[in-house]
Amino acid sequence: MTDMDRSDHGSALLVTLLTAMLLAGLAGGLTMALMTEEAVEANHRRAVVALYAADGMLTRVVSELARLPDWQPVLDGTYVSFLRVGTATRRLADGSSVDLFFVTDALQREFDEARGAGAARWRLHAWGWFGDLVTDPNQDRRLLVAAWVRGGVVRTTPSNDLEQQQVVLRALAFGPFGTRREVEAVLVRYEGAVRVIAWDLDR
Repeated sequence: MTDMDRSDHGSALLVTLLTAMLLAGLAGGLTMALMTEEAVEANHRRAVVALYAADGMLTRVVSELARLPDWQPVLDGTYVSFLRVGTATRRLADGSSVDLFFVTDALQREFDEARGAGAARWRLHAWGWFGDLVTDPNQDRRLLVAAWVRGGVVRTTPSNDLEQQQVVLRALAFGPFGTRREVEAVLVRYEGAVRVIAWDLDR
């Protein structure tokens, strides 16, 4: 083999190695892109499911409160909701845990900072795995849902002869990998009828 043949052989080998490295890099980049896309899609899917779970929990609580003749026992904590299932501290599918009493304290701090200390207090009202609360075996039990209630503004009618009793409800859904979604509603009782005057689906 001549020196020129050796040179051509070495150049071909170098080109082959560089091509292989380039293809390996492209394959690695494509794999990472696909993994990232799948992770983003999974996170979005979990977030959507959690939002619907929180909305479902809030719907159950609204239905419960609409049947009560007076909301004061709910606000002062003497009324015990039938929507409490299990303990208020749960371990999620990814190994993380949620302490709903800690969440209650965090909600209260947030409210006090916005409205000032001494304002109405958030009370933990109901909680449980979403699948248990909707009594549907096909529902996901990896989602923990909970609802809180606090007093709102009591308004009088223009003639000052009737009062509107108001409560604010907030439902949260917790899932694995930091999934958390919130829904909030405001209810008023006026002339014996209960009305929903606000429903925020995307907190």
